[in-house]
Amino acid sequence: MWVHKKALIPLTLGLLALSVSGACIHSSYYRLSVAYVPQKTLPSADSTMQRHVIAVAAFNDERPVPDRTAIGKRVKSDGSEIKAVSQLMPPGQAVAAAMKDFFYRHGYTVYGGIPEWDLSERGIESRWGMVVVGGDIEALSVTCTSDFANVTYEATVRLRVVFADVQRKKILYTRTLESSSTYRHVRFQTERMEQELNAALSMAIEKLFEDDKVGRVLEEITAVRSENILR
Repeated sequence: MWVHKKALIPLTLGLLALSVSGACIHSSYYRLSVAYVPQKTLPSADSTMQRHVIAVAAFNDERPVPDRTAIGKRVKSDGSEIKAVSQLMPPGQAVAAAMKDFFYRHGYTVYGGIPEWDLSERGIESRWGMVVVGGDIEALSVTCTSDFANVTYEATVRLRVVFADVQRKKILYTRTLESSSTYRHVRFQTERMEQELNAALSMAIEKLFEDDKVGRVLEEITAVRSENILR
């Protein structure tokens, strides 16, 4: 097919503009997959706990930041910044999904969805099972800073976690979990931003069981539930 050379000029310019536009869109922010990644070995739920359902509600995003869609940023050597966002869902749901996966991986039976909960006792719904876990995100970010020689990744996570007895509609335990992660390298990688954020988040979540307090709360709820069944 014969095409006049002049006809190719606007076509070529159009493709070039589209290519440049696509590149700008692609580099306007980084997409990070927020997930629980086991950092250490923890005991699994016993057979008694496996019979009861734990619901994990969406966390309320209470971070004192202007843009709550952001979960991090890259600061280049020239001072320019590119933000990072959660790839699949808003931060509150992403944190809940990570915590839900934590319970599932350790043998607990988890509620199918991620309900909304305002952390009040009157807001608890009986269909959620035996226990509902929710809370607030007070800090959740990863910052990558570049200079001419090194790249530093710093992640910080702070969660306020609330446990409640669903059937009694009673809050039993509240705790703040904190963790951080730092890594230095010679070049930037989006994957490393994601790894450091997930490492800090996972270490914070695993602190739920660094003592026996949560275990005792779960045992109390199980005992009350068993007594009600026997009556």
